[in-house]
Amino acid sequence: MSKEQATKKSQSKVKKILSAVLTAILVLLVIGGVALVIHVKTAKDPSVFGYSVYTVATGSMTPALRVGDVILVKKVTDPKELQKDDIITFYGQGKQSGKIITHRIISEGVESDGTIRTCGDANYGLADDPIGFEHVIGKMVKKSGALYFLHSAFSSKIGFVLIVFLPLLVLLIIQVVNFARACKMDKDGKIKGEESPEESEEEKDRKLIEEYLRRQKENEGKENEGKENEAKEEEKKEE
Repeated sequence: MSKEQATKKSQSKVKKILSAVLTAILVLLVIGGVALVIHVKTAKDPSVFGYSVYTVATGSMTPALRVGDVILVKKVTDPKELQKDDIITFYGQGKQSGKIITHRIISEGVESDGTIRTCGDANYGLADDPIGFEHVIGKMVKKSGALYFLHSAFSSKIGFVLIVFLPLLVLLIIQVVNFARACKMDKDGKIKGEESPEESEEEKDRKLIEEYLRRQKENEGKENEGKENEAKEEEKKEE
């Protein structure tokens, strides 16, 4: 095997490996996307690895948070994790019952009676009804435009299409291309009707050799014929 053939064989193996890796990644993306969408749509408190995403619906936390901002909230399991001035997301109580609220803690964390006092930055001292630690969903850890994009993607039909069906479409195209190539290849893995550069050169060399041998044979035939004619001429002279 020549160096060029070895290089091409190595490149072919690399392409096959990359194709397999890409296919595996796309499959995982599709499965993960479907699982996330189902979880977000069906879970009461949708979260992934203890993190949830929420959109700010009111201006009660202006200027820290504005309407439309998307925040990342981390689940809190220990009351000691909550401190004064932390921004938390919780289930409202009393007159705010049934609502999910994101406000700032104004008490020294969880007080001795087990309650937490909160207030919106723009509410001018109008505190919320006290809540228990069990009503806390989590503590805000980040506000980000990228989170807004992800949240919109998971919650919209267009996002669902991009997350689930686009990878499926790419995967389908890859499989169709691979199948088409497989149909065009012979048992040796070469495309039917297509010769490799090495085969073309070998074919040319073979033809040149055949042509050379043919001419040699023709020349020998002519020489033999000439000798026979000369011999006949000599015989005639002798007669």
